[in-house]
Amino acid sequence: MPNLRREHYCGWPDSYILGNAAVELVVTSAIGPRIVDFHRRGGANVFYLRPSETGSTGESNWVLRGGWRLWIAPEDAATTYAPDNQPCTAEVIGPATVRVTGPPQPRAGIQKSLEVSLIAEQPRARVVSRIQNISAHDITCAAWSLSVMRPGGRALVPFDVGNPAAFSDTRHLILWSYTKLADRRYQFGDRLMQVDQSEVLPAAAGAGRRRADESKVGVDTKQGWAAYLHGDSLYLKRFSHDPRATYPDGGATVEIYSAAEFIEVENLGPLLTLKPGEAIIAPEEWWLFEGVTVAGDEAGALRDLEPWLQAAAPVAS
Repeated sequence: MPNLRREHYCGWPDSYILGNAAVELVVTSAIGPRIVDFHRRGGANVFYLRPSETGSTGESNWVLRGGWRLWIAPEDAATTYAPDNQPCTAEVIGPATVRVTGPPQPRAGIQKSLEVSLIAEQPRARVVSRIQNISAHDITCAAWSLSVMRPGGRALVPFDVGNPAAFSDTRHLILWSYTKLADRRYQFGDRLMQVDQSEVLPAAAGAGRRRADESKVGVDTKQGWAAYLHGDSLYLKRFSHDPRATYPDGGATVEIYSAAEFIEVENLGPLLTLKPGEAIIAPEEWWLFEGVTVAGDEAGALRDLEPWLQAAAPVAS
């Protein structure tokens, strides 16, 4: 059966460790809300934590830290980057379920919370994010789920081919100003995009405030999944998709940011206009499989991923 205990974790007090026979997950209420660890029993954390920022609290500016975080899109310096360095309130609401609520963010006009639980006997976590409008006016935003992954692995994101007979465009690849399509980290297939973090060159000065090792791409996939392979461990995110909705960043539902230090696997929800008091509810599920081999070519990768996608049921709203 799943279990839950409260401990210090990497210097953060009031961290909640959820466990079952397959996996453990750590959500801390000392900052955030943030999920800072997800691993197989006896295995390593799939997330990256920046050593210089681990265990600290109370900074006046936004701090990367690593792990998993909840943002709002579109990206904006004043709202997206509101600091989340203060203690949260936490409530245990089940045998292996905890609800963590961050302090209000008046500048952004929102308050974030999440419910985290493990599914019994499965390498599976359910994360339900909530973003409430606490302002006196309407706010249009989207939930943005960012997983900061350990370096050295490969992100895998599906492309949607669409109707071959269609005259209009059927899919979009979203690029940032600092993205170079010839970068060796990228492999673009007809049905799959792969981003190999191990191919990222060392950090170096770039244009403007960007470093030369940074790059980002987005896709408008409707398939509701993205994955990261590190060694023989496969981290698989499942999330819902609304075909009638408008998504941020030109329609992106998945974005991959990569740099020499780490790589982020990001999924975005639809843009919603919240009246005062209303909230976005964004559920997703994470699976962590071991003993996984995924070929480097597109056909082989899709073949190797298929049984794991079949094992990980699409997320329920």
